[in-house]
Parts: sequence; C-alpha cells; structure tokens
Amino acid sequence: MKILYDHQAFQMQYFGGVSKCFCELISHLPDGVQAQISIAQSNNVHLRESGLVEGLGNVTMDHRMWNEKHPGRLMDILYLAASKYLDLPTADSQNRRMTNRMLKQGDYDVFHPTYFKPEFLKYLGKKPFVLTIHDMMPELYPQYYGSNYPDIAWKKQLVKRADAIVAVSECTKNDVIKILGVPEEKITVIHHGGPASESHAMVPRIVNERYLLYVGQRMFYKNFTRLLESFSAVASREDMSDVLLVCTGAPFSDGEKALIARLGISDRIVFMHPTDAEMQILYRDALAFVYPSGYEGFGMPILEAFANGCPVLLNDASSFPEVGGDAARYFRFDNGVGELSQLLVEVATEGEESRKEWVKRGLQRLGMFSWEKSAQRLVNVYKSVL
Repeated sequence: MKILYDHQAFQMQYFGGVSKCFCELISHLPDGVQAQISIAQSNNVHLRESGLVEGLGNVTMDHRMWNEKHPGRLMDILYLAASKYLDLPTADSQNRRMTNRMLKQGDYDVFHPTYFKPEFLKYLGKKPFVLTIHDMMPELYPQYYGSNYPDIAWKKQLVKRADAIVAVSECTKNDVIKILGVPEEKITVIHHGGPASESHAMVPRIVNERYLLYVGQRMFYKNFTRLLESFSAVASREDMSDVLLVCTGAPFSDGEKALIARLGISDRIVFMHPTDAEMQILYRDALAFVYPSGYEGFGMPILEAFANGCPVLLNDASSFPEVGGDAARYFRFDNGVGELSQLLVEVATEGEESRKEWVKRGLQRLGMFSWEKSAQRLVNVYKSVL
C-alpha cells in the first residue's frame, strides 16, 4: 500500500505540533506501507531530522521570508500570484508543483493532505483521501481569527469530500460532529503517541530554585494571565516564598511584563528558551507542569511531562481529562483562580512520597499512548477507504 502525503504542514511550520506528529506517524508506519512526501524544499526541523525525504532542499525564499523583506498587502498578493502561476525557485512554487505532479501521476493508493488547502482536489481524480483534524479552534473562536481567515471554509469543503476523517481526540471528534455536521461513523479517533521515558539522573539541574513550569505559547485561550494571577495570590506565603514560575516560549510582550510588574511578581518569574534536551530537564525538576489552557485538540506537553517524571496540573476542560486521566490533578476557573492557587500550594508543600505517586501514575498513563499503535490504527483507516 502506497500513501502520499503533501507538503503543506512541512512548509508552513519550521517546527510545531502538526508537522511533528505527521513525522512520527510516518516514521512508525508498519512494514508493507510505503510513504511518500511530495515536497522539494523545507526548513522544518522535524522533517529534516527524520530523514524521510532524500535530497530535501533548503528554503531560500518562501511566503514568510518574502513578507518579512517586502511587507504590505500588495506585495503579498504579488508573491502569492507569482508562486501559483510561475515556475519560481521559491518553496511555495516548487512544493505546490511537486504535489500536483505526483497527484496527477497517480502512483499511490491513498492521499493524506497535511493541512486544509483544497487545491489538491483538482488533481486527485477518483483516488481516496483521508483528512486529519487536530482541533476546531478557528470555528470555536472565529472572532480572534478575522473574517478573511480561509481555513474555516477550506475545512468545511474537505470534510464533505474526504473518504475518512481522523480526529486526534474524542473532544475534537465531538466538535467536528457538532460544528461541521459530519456523521460519527466517518470519524476515527487516533490519539498521538507519547515520547519515550528516559532517565536523566546524571544531568545537573538547570534551575537551582524550586519552580513551577509553564510551557509554550500564550495566546488568549491559553489562560496565561490567570496562571499569573493564581501564582501571585499565593506567592507571598511563607511555604511558597522560594518558588519561581519558569516560562518557556516566545519572549514576554510589553503587556505581559507590565502585568507581571503590577502583580508584584517580577522577581519570581523566569523566562527561558530551552533546547529540547534542556526542556526534558526542566520537566524533570519542576514541582509541577501547569497547563491552564481553555482548549486544546490534544495537549502533547501532558505526555512530555509524564515522560520526564513531572507531576501535572490541568484545566478541567476540552481534551485534557481524556489525555491526563487519573494521572493529573485538575482545576477550574468557574469561580476565579482559587482552585489553581490551592493546587500550586499543594504541589509546593507535598512530601516526596506523594510526588513519587503522581510521577508513577504519569508513567503508567504514558504507556497508553504509543506512536506504533497510532500508526497501525491509521493504516486501518487507509485500508477502510480502498
């Protein structure tokens, strides 16, 4: 069986969840399944490290680079039109042409696009295709994406045409059914796999003080402001006076810096931009990983924390209970930040035996999420559309 994947996610993202998950799934496909990725150029870290594409070219110009050098709506339109209709050495032009050429050649059994641009429909013929939906964020919060955000219309078009749909969680599946009206029998839930659990006992600490850990982006739905408020509410307690809040991701904005100062916790917040290896050590030594987000299609950092022996505190929302199960502790923001503040104190004051028990639960829960199992379930979906 031959599966063709397109370039979209690997061109859009230099690194990130969607492209990383596709790399993991493709790398773990069982014997007898031949995977091809239609891409000529990419700077995607996960794709380059995976070795899945021989002779993969480096990107010297793409849409993002062009916009940085030539800002403005007119220049943006010019680039998109030129990349679509001319054979340019840009990543957008070369990757689109390679995908369209491989689709027209038809040397595959199932097509699996990695994102929602529907251009491939013109070249698909009667071949089946499988669509993966990671979350329904634009549909649930359209006010934050703008009236011209095209992904919503693209997704509506593709779910009608897809021969099968993969959702990464029951939460996402239910959202797809409710919002897009897709029949339940058309959707298969395939969870992401988890990272391997590794021992880093001999690697020294990066942060010597006791700390709580926040990981990743801080958009509106991530509830980072509420985490800051929860932490500030208990930061002055004697049993919390030595506890820091370590944050990774993009540098703090001026607004975030102002809020941190207004809450009086500037000396208790540490920003870091760690490597993947350093991230594992940060998980290992944290009092807990705190994930206050109000919506995630899955929540990979939960499994990353489990794999590195880190207790987990989760917002009791969206897919989090589905992923964390009884290996995480939960809070809600229904009545303010009190529940989270209480949990922050709990993890800072609990004994070593309690921590070991939560770490044990996390490792047991991690064992339920395997890329090998996920890849096999995906193959079963492919077989079902042939």
